[in-house]
Amino acid sequence: MSGYSGRAEAIGHAGEILQGAVRILNRIEPFLVTLPAPDFRSEAAICTSEAWSVHPPWKIKAIRAAQLACQRWGIEETLKVEVRSDIPIARGCGSSTADCVAAVRAVADMTGRQCTAEEIACLVQQAEIASDSTMFDLQPVAFLPRSGRVLHHFNAPWPAMHVTIVDLGGPAVETLNCPTPNYEESELDEFYWLLDELGRAMEARDAAALGRVATRSAIIHQKYRPHPEFQPLYRKACEAGAFGVALAHSGTVAAVLSPKAVYIEGAVAYAMEGAQHADLAGRRR
Repeated sequence: MSGYSGRAEAIGHAGEILQGAVRILNRIEPFLVTLPAPDFRSEAAICTSEAWSVHPPWKIKAIRAAQLACQRWGIEETLKVEVRSDIPIARGCGSSTADCVAAVRAVADMTGRQCTAEEIACLVQQAEIASDSTMFDLQPVAFLPRSGRVLHHFNAPWPAMHVTIVDLGGPAVETLNCPTPNYEESELDEFYWLLDELGRAMEARDAAALGRVATRSAIIHQKYRPHPEFQPLYRKACEAGAFGVALAHSGTVAAVLSPKAVYIEGAVAYAMEGAQHADLAGRRR
C-alpha cells in the first residue's frame, strides 16, 4: 500500500443541548446530546511514510485514532497524519473528537473502506477515553462519551433554529480533568424526564421546547461548573426572545438558541435548517 493517501473531514459542535447521567445496571454513566456546528471543521490528510508522525505534533489523539484504525483493519503501513482545523481548542467545541473522527475517516478513505458512525465512535473513544458524538454528523443522538456507544437515536432532524456560539471566557479546559458530577438522585430522575421531553421536542420539530430542555440542563450544571458569565448571557438571550441557552459539558462555550439571528460581539452564528447529515462526503478529497 506504499504511496497511498487519504483525506477526510469532521465537524465540531456548539456544546450540549442536554447533559447528565443515567443508571445502567449497577453504575451511573454520563450521557451527552451534543449540538453539531457544521461550520466548524477539522480535516485530516494521511499518506504512507517511513515512520508514524503527526502535524501539528501536539495532535496526539488524532495519530492515536489513526493507529487504532490501522490495527482494527489490519493495515501494517505507518502513516504521516496532518490535521488542519478551525475549531476552537479547549473551549468545549469538540476539537479533539473532530480531529480523531477525521483521522479515522482518512484511513478508511485511503483503503476504500466504508465504516459506520458506530465503528468510528468505538475507535475514537479508545483514542480519547471520553469523546463527543460528532461522528454522527447532524444526526441527533444521546451518546455515552466514556463507552463510545449510543444511548438513544432521535428519529427526527434538529428543529429549525438559529444558533449563536459564545465563548464565556476563562482558562482552557481539558475534558479528562472534568470529573463527572456527583448528581443527586432527584437529578438522575430529572434527566430521564428531560430525555423524554427532548424526544418529544424533536418529533414535533419544536425548537422552543428544545430550548427549554437546554436551559434546564445548563442551570443544573451551574451547580457543578458555575461560570460568572452564564447569568448575564441568559438574561441577554431572554431579552432577545431566544428559545434557550445550551452549555458545553467541558469548556467555556455557550449557545444561544433562537428563532432569528441574535447579534453578540465575537460570536459565531449559524442556522440549523432541519438537516440530519452534514455534507461531508463530497468534501473529503
